[in-house]
Amino acid sequence: MTTSLFEFCQSPASRLLPNTPLSSVECTPRATLFKHAQRLIFPAALIVGFTTLSAADVQTAADLRAGFARADITPDPRMLNWTLTPPRPYGEVHDPLFVRALVLSDSRTKVVFLGWDLLDAREYAVARMRTAISQATGIPAAHIMIQATHNHSGPKSEMGKEPGLKREMKASRPTQDGPAYREWADRLVTTCVDIVRKADAALQPANLTLGRAYVGEWLFNRRPVRSDGTVLTMMLPKDPYVLGNGLRFGAVDPTMNVLSLRDQAGKNICTLFHVPMHAVAVYSAYKGISADWPGRVTDMLREKLGGDAFFLQGCAGDIVPARRGFEAVEAMSELISARAAAADKAAAKIKTGPIRVSHAVLGLPATATAAEDLGREAIDAEVSVVTMGPLAFVTLPGEPLQELATAIQKHSPYEHTLVLGYANGRGVGYVGLPGGKVKGGYEMSEVGAGADEAGGFLVETAVRLLRNPITAPDKRGTK
Repeated sequence: MTTSLFEFCQSPASRLLPNTPLSSVECTPRATLFKHAQRLIFPAALIVGFTTLSAADVQTAADLRAGFARADITPDPRMLNWTLTPPRPYGEVHDPLFVRALVLSDSRTKVVFLGWDLLDAREYAVARMRTAISQATGIPAAHIMIQATHNHSGPKSEMGKEPGLKREMKASRPTQDGPAYREWADRLVTTCVDIVRKADAALQPANLTLGRAYVGEWLFNRRPVRSDGTVLTMMLPKDPYVLGNGLRFGAVDPTMNVLSLRDQAGKNICTLFHVPMHAVAVYSAYKGISADWPGRVTDMLREKLGGDAFFLQGCAGDIVPARRGFEAVEAMSELISARAAAADKAAAKIKTGPIRVSHAVLGLPATATAAEDLGREAIDAEVSVVTMGPLAFVTLPGEPLQELATAIQKHSPYEHTLVLGYANGRGVGYVGLPGGKVKGGYEMSEVGAGADEAGGFLVETAVRLLRNPITAPDKRGTK
């Protein structure tokens, strides 16, 4: 019989990990995880790393401190545009790209959220950034969360020389070997180190509030469902509010989470806004460099609320803007920023507890095509969890569909759980829940390098990290 990880977590065997020394460790599993129909749905090679906590840490509601910094990372427009075949230079810059760093501290533990206006945050780039930042600041590498806005009008993060999927190598490798990329990639490392140092130096006492707003008018699930349950991918719907031919709308989460960090005088340090939606409002019609709608919303929020702003991309593998073009960017950015400002005004204060960080690196089963391209049957994927009082952040690699976030939130013991995609690695790329491959659609084709079970592993690993007694929410004094 198949045993789920949820059942495993309740069994005596699940106590093995919590009882091990709580030093932060990682592993790189190399074995295929699925070869037989009858199996235990738990990666035996999985190793989990936790932040060590004392009794005082667990019992004391910590004082939160926050620091923020940002920097321009716009590349030379002579850089080759990876979306074009054959690759050609971007040619122009419509608006700049940025990298942003938020450092949070409870006086014992620090965590970094680093976000850039790029397509992705690949494993090679993440490892390079973490090593450099950790050496410069002393912040543990596993406490550095790196996420992309999934912006299609900017570069991909650095891939390194490791083997990749053949279909991706055709465009991506020439781009990264082309003019301007190497200098830009090296400068990105030094820039990221610099802004994390600045954010760390800027740490100051902060209060955290959380509000929510509806932005469903601008979210479209591009995987409408046929009457037989299969999916028809609809990249550019003629009318995002009307479906014909018996199609049913795919699910969306219309919620925008708005987190505000304010100093002791009540002035805004940084506003974080979390929405699951592809940054493709100007792609693919525009061939130049732009931060797309997240960049425009960020600018508007800085004007409306003061301080700075930071976009946290959600699980947007199947969620796209309802309309496209620069005019649409202005309209959607005005609505989203206005709703965010209203949510900020109505927000409730969160009494944060100690910052706790846990992570897992597991091997996800690859499709046959991906295994042949990569020369291995398992693909590394990192899941991380950062918690403070009733609030939890979950990071997933690659392009998770919205249904993964919904499943994690359903089983999370935390009052507020934000699930971020495109973070700490590429993983298997597009990934949905088990059973998705048979439904078809672009996202379930070979653009997703994981076997059908891969998404289930990500969800169940995230839930285990959230439920583990070391990182489980402290019920005392969190409301």
